[in-house]
Amino acid sequence: MKYFALLICLFITSQVEAQDYSSLRYKLERFVDQNIEAREAVMPIINTYGFQSIQMDSLNQLMHFRDSVHLQFVVSVLAEHGWLGTSVIGKKANISLFLAIQQSPGNEVRERYFPLLEASAQRGESDLSQMAMIKDRILVNQKVPQEYGTQWNYVGEQTVLFPLEDVNSVNEKRVSVGLKPLTKDELKTVQSKYQ
Repeated sequence: MKYFALLICLFITSQVEAQDYSSLRYKLERFVDQNIEAREAVMPIINTYGFQSIQMDSLNQLMHFRDSVHLQFVVSVLAEHGWLGTSVIGKKANISLFLAIQQSPGNEVRERYFPLLEASAQRGESDLSQMAMIKDRILVNQKVPQEYGTQWNYVGEQTVLFPLEDVNSVNEKRVSVGLKPLTKDELKTVQSKYQ
């Protein structure tokens, strides 16, 4: 009888946890949808009203507000659960964790949570490409050459790659984390130093 009662308790506990992750998953996925929705509006607004327009300013304010709310929620999730992998919350909700940290305004947040993402990616629970993008963003913000060539800059009208640690091995590194190799033309745009 005690064994049966223990099984019932374990079943109820697992159902409650599954429901909690289901709700959490829904909230995280909603942030991804909002993120995409706002960013898909950027080019149409720029093309119609211009980059310096009131409409673009309003969209930027909306994106900053949503990013801030998203980041606060994700930081609370990470504090309580750690970096939840795809087997627990699904791919889209896992991407939500990445987006919040990647789009955070300062390097401090990325540096704090990068080890959690890195461990998750090495276990196959998060994308290695996400790990590469955050690592490159951290390095670029530290004004250190990036490893994977995921971070770009605008110089005038042209997009150029921030400096690379090793131009000769960057495509090998990119392929190892699931990114497409850079083309010869893209590699020609690499900045030699930070400006």
